[in-house]
Amino acid sequence: MGLALGLCLVSGASAVLMLSVPAPPPGTDSSETSATAPVGDGVPDGPSGSRTSPDSEQPADSATGRGQETSPAPEEAEEEKPVLLRSVEEEVDSADGDMTVMEGESDVMGDGPLTTFAVEVEDGLPGNADDFVAAVEEILGDPRSWGDDGERSLQRVDGDDADIRVLLAAPDTVDRMCAPLNTNGYVSCANGNRAIINQNRWVGSVPHFDDDLETYRIYLINHEVGHTLGHGHVNCGGKGDTAPVMQQQTLDLQGCEANGWVHPDNDPDEDPDDD
Repeated sequence: MGLALGLCLVSGASAVLMLSVPAPPPGTDSSETSATAPVGDGVPDGPSGSRTSPDSEQPADSATGRGQETSPAPEEAEEEKPVLLRSVEEEVDSADGDMTVMEGESDVMGDGPLTTFAVEVEDGLPGNADDFVAAVEEILGDPRSWGDDGERSLQRVDGDDADIRVLLAAPDTVDRMCAPLNTNGYVSCANGNRAIINQNRWVGSVPHFDDDLETYRIYLINHEVGHTLGHGHVNCGGKGDTAPVMQQQTLDLQGCEANGWVHPDNDPDEDPDDD
């Protein structure tokens, strides 16, 4: 199975000499096949072994009065939040190490040749695994994602033969799955047909996205899934431009504006069946 890293799993001894992700050459091939080697965003500058961004601090417990902590938000309040802003939990270093395939299937989203995807969540992570499933479905089913208004249709399935597998895992598990790529407990990756999402980035984004967690989550899924489809890294086209989804935005916006969509100009409300 080919290996593709936006941060990914690597098999056996076939890539034992790959210790970091090299910068992609200009004109990266964008053919629609799984990459044959790990592809990742590298690691941010900073002390070796750092597991959080240089500016990140865990937020203090919020309170409504002097020294009085608020009670946990009720489940109903969480469900009222937009799908892409649910299960904003604390960052972790590790979880149970076992992945669970989320059961169920979605409707077929869009038109065109069908691409199936499964969603897996590591046991023991904080938050609601169903929230991650709903977010992945919403992102990949949007006309601005890889379906591109009829280029392909997508459907979530729970079988072993899914074309793409989207995994949410703790940093230690991501590091193991992406080795020998050095994800340093920080970034995500893609390996073969697996888009492996670092839970800390899913819940915490990165400082230069200026607290826009929704855009970062959209970017994270579309970027790593893009690697599983064979797309490599590209650079910002120019200062003030919309960042391409395959730019390494986790590390640097390069003067571009943050963006999570593959085709940001598509109408998210357009029916692909309409003429």
